[in-house]
Amino acid sequence: MATRTKPQTTRNALSPAAILRTLATAVLLSGAIFIIPGGIARGAETACPAPPPALAKFKPAEPAGAPVTAPFQTAGGAPVTVAELARGKGAVVNFWATWCAPCIKEMPHLDALKADFAQHGISVIAVSQDRGGLGVVKPFFDRHGYENLAIHLDPKGAFARANKVRGLPTTILYDAEGREKGRLEGIAEWNAPEVKAFIRACLSASKGG
Repeated sequence: MATRTKPQTTRNALSPAAILRTLATAVLLSGAIFIIPGGIARGAETACPAPPPALAKFKPAEPAGAPVTAPFQTAGGAPVTVAELARGKGAVVNFWATWCAPCIKEMPHLDALKADFAQHGISVIAVSQDRGGLGVVKPFFDRHGYENLAIHLDPKGAFARANKVRGLPTTILYDAEGREKGRLEGIAEWNAPEVKAFIRACLSASKGG
């Protein structure tokens, strides 16, 4: 005698209310899907372009980073922040010291870069990590005859630590609000045409072009 199989009760069958909840969830999820790509697209608009071979080790920063608020000093001892000096179209900040041979090698390039970038509204800032402060840095500047770079000091290294600088020289690009765009650890020929073009494009991207 054939055994009749009783139809199983589908416990997962959706009630009308459950169907409505499912549809509502789907609508919310579809909204999220549109929102997330929108956020990514905005991030892409603010990303730096691919660096030239001369800056092959350039590391882009994570998007939407917070502005760096830690101060460093002017030659007169007044505190100043990156955001204050980057107003306009951003800043190139170099961490260096008088005892750092690679730093000394690239300083003339940074000095020339500052003169060139003045017309573009981009600040070029060299922040000394010498513990001796102005007493060490000013004679060094006078001896080498830098004509464009101003003296900036970080004798206790607080500004460098806030930026997680691991060694010298390190150069960081900041947007006009003081947020990091990316960095290079090591030396570079900063006044080279392809390097200058990259910096301008990178900092222009932070304002959407």
